[in-house]
Amino acid sequence: MIHIKKQLAILLGVLWICIALNFFLLPHSIASAGVGSIGYLIETGWEINRHATVWSINLIMLTMTYFLLERSVFVNTLVGSLSFPVMLALLPEWMPIRLYGASLVLGSFFFSLGIYSLYRVGASNGGVTIPPLILEKYYGIRKANGVLLTNAIIVLLNIWIFSWQEALISALSIYLIAFFMRYLLRIEQKRQAKRVQKVDKIIPKKTLPVD
Repeated sequence: MIHIKKQLAILLGVLWICIALNFFLLPHSIASAGVGSIGYLIETGWEINRHATVWSINLIMLTMTYFLLERSVFVNTLVGSLSFPVMLALLPEWMPIRLYGASLVLGSFFFSLGIYSLYRVGASNGGVTIPPLILEKYYGIRKANGVLLTNAIIVLLNIWIFSWQEALISALSIYLIAFFMRYLLRIEQKRQAKRVQKVDKIIPKKTLPVD
């Protein structure tokens, strides 16, 4: 039962990321984060099908995870890596909100919500989340710096394919995703602290006998 709940949580996290991309970010040509944005940029610049790109990157990253990282990381990445390209292809690209600024904020929020949902169960949707783990293990580069490097590649692709303006918007979206992630993690920490307090109240601490 716990295993089924975890898989459902992974699929929900992947769905949030796909909604962020296909409903809010990509319809406005905001390619900010993740392998889905890389697929969109490559399709725009070189007319290579974005879903084929996403599949290729995720399969390569999954293979690297299997051989270079711990088996537990591979297991936690498997479902997300395989379901993400499928869900991204099945979910239609639709623009529910035409306001650019609102779509930027909402898309960034839903993207961070998806990452947060995966984080809660120790999972990943593969893609660009894998290189930071490999860089940290083999080269001692901190995960935060590894994430910065992968995001920098996306920003540079925006400059190459679009312009400086799109690159700045991409960087802003990446910042918003990080901002919302920190906010969601703080909420999670507060919830955990409250749970610990409740447990302490229910189970009183044992006192040592006085001689």
